[in-house]
Amino acid sequence: MNESTLKNRRILIKNIEDGKIIADTKIIRFDSLTNSAAISADSLVEKKYYNISAYVFAEECLYEFFGTIKGAMVDNEIEVFLGKSKTKEDRAKTRYPVALEGRIDGVVIDGRLIRLRKAMNIQTINMSANGVLMKADAGCFNVGESFSLLLRTEERDIGVICEIVRIQNGCMLTEEYGCRITEIRLNNEIKQENAK
Repeated sequence: MNESTLKNRRILIKNIEDGKIIADTKIIRFDSLTNSAAISADSLVEKKYYNISAYVFAEECLYEFFGTIKGAMVDNEIEVFLGKSKTKEDRAKTRYPVALEGRIDGVVIDGRLIRLRKAMNIQTINMSANGVLMKADAGCFNVGESFSLLLRTEERDIGVICEIVRIQNGCMLTEEYGCRITEIRLNNEIKQENAK
């Protein structure tokens, strides 16, 4: 495992003590000598010691690590000590049940994010390496449309830009939307956009 394998890859970090997601971001760089990854300090609301599990979505596979975060910040970065790992096969199809409430606060039209006057509430069903399956009101979206989604965790809001790739299990009131994540937005980017 080297920097080219993990740099700029998505990393989903959970606090082992309560199983809550504390960060969903990208790896800035990887140090093979210390087996540690640098992430943006803005990715963590509380800069403190954590025992963590982390999923790193590499190009060909999914890595699961069990390590620590010590909470020290250097140059607006936090070091994640990855510890032991195991490789999970078939990265694209592996789905993790993640029940989070969220809200769609904008739609992408001609490459521009247009804010909605009233956000639409959604519920996630599961997440994979590059996507999320969510339940929302029927008829909200068509395949190919893109939107901005904020997922609420105990610690923070996680912002993503998604594209609808399929619609399933529809009924009179709700449908399930399979979405491809095209962009992850860090917490400070969300705050700046909301201030506009």
